[in-house]
Amino acid sequence: MPVRHRSRKVTKGQLLALGLFIGGLIFCIAGGHSLLYALGFGVLCFSAHARSVGIPLPEVAKLLAKGVSRIANILVIFLLIGMLTGIWRLSGTIPFLIDWALSLIDPTFFILWCFLLCAGLSTLIGTAFGTVSTLGVICMLMGQTAGFNELYVGGAILSGVYVGDRCSPMSSSAALVCALTHTDIYGNFKRLFKDGFVPFMLVCAGYAALSLLEPMHEVDVNATAVLRENFRFDFWVAVPALIVLVLGAFRVNVKIAMAVSIVFASGCAAFLQGADLPALLRSMFLGYAAPHEGLSMLAGGGIASMANVTGIVAISSSYSALFERSGLLDSFEGAVVWLARRIGSFRTTALVGLFSTGLACNQTLSIILTHQLCSHVQSNRREMAMYLENSVVILSAVLPWSIAFSMVSLTLQQGPDIIPFALYLWMVPLYWCVRSRRAHQY
Repeated sequence: MPVRHRSRKVTKGQLLALGLFIGGLIFCIAGGHSLLYALGFGVLCFSAHARSVGIPLPEVAKLLAKGVSRIANILVIFLLIGMLTGIWRLSGTIPFLIDWALSLIDPTFFILWCFLLCAGLSTLIGTAFGTVSTLGVICMLMGQTAGFNELYVGGAILSGVYVGDRCSPMSSSAALVCALTHTDIYGNFKRLFKDGFVPFMLVCAGYAALSLLEPMHEVDVNATAVLRENFRFDFWVAVPALIVLVLGAFRVNVKIAMAVSIVFASGCAAFLQGADLPALLRSMFLGYAAPHEGLSMLAGGGIASMANVTGIVAISSSYSALFERSGLLDSFEGAVVWLARRIGSFRTTALVGLFSTGLACNQTLSIILTHQLCSHVQSNRREMAMYLENSVVILSAVLPWSIAFSMVSLTLQQGPDIIPFALYLWMVPLYWCVRSRRAHQY
């Protein structure tokens, strides 16, 4: 059996494999091509490196399959998330939540309310893009109509939509972190809520201050009239969301909680909104199809919406066992450990997260790369989950060229100028950098 190379020196083979992979990433990103092509090319590059160090081709195939098998559970969760986000639109659950949330807005603290409402919805549905394309768009339109500073409003929305990515049981990135670190999502949620309380309150104070800097404006209270005209709102449409909250409080398996919610939401869609079977199936598999332009902001969701992230996670995860066996990243992992001894394990994880996001331009791939490179700087699985959630998961949205930011930017029609005002994205990593005391942990 070939011996894994553990040399601290970077070899020509390592540089060639990684260089070709990075070149493929740059080519796809610059050309607007799917990242899946670059990842598929990466499989060829890394497999070739494995062969060059003496690993037989049949074993290479087994290692790739082993990497995918490690995250099989998360792929099921991705499918359920897609179904849930589609059927919640059709059932009226998401429209109801948006209508109810916007009714709470106090114009005096409009900026703060934009953050709080987007944070609440993103935590409930677990998707930044789903939140910004619905509630985020309405908040921005209300802010523009009333004359609020668009940079403040955009920054508050950008902050809020990524609160759920960090700590929602429904979040695909949170599920990915759990799969990589072998931790429980509800256990992580409890710790993230507790440790995130102080930075969250500081962010709220910041947005309250920005709100008070703005002169008094009139807010359009009829911004969601189109939702009330097209959906029947009553207590029952809120039940699918309550199911997730209640079952989550009792730590019921997240897959079961989502499945029960999907079933109940299907009943609401059929009996309250008048949806037929084809519409139900379409919403779950292809996403909600808006019947007219007024509801276009609700379009989306469904299993199809998770296809890209599922492919990215599956292919990226196939690398892991291959990296471990071939020692491809050993030299770089050594450099990461060296850095962690000097500036601290969390600070190192945050820096590696920024670097990997800048390289991959994709939150999912950057999470996987950061975990792979930083796995030796923190041996406690729960702590490593916290490191990832408080660094790369949210820092992926502070780089203007990353998909995590560009999707929000395109949806809100706002540029990178809003990033400095996305206080939550900065406050959480900064808070953890300050509270981190030990330089290195095994």
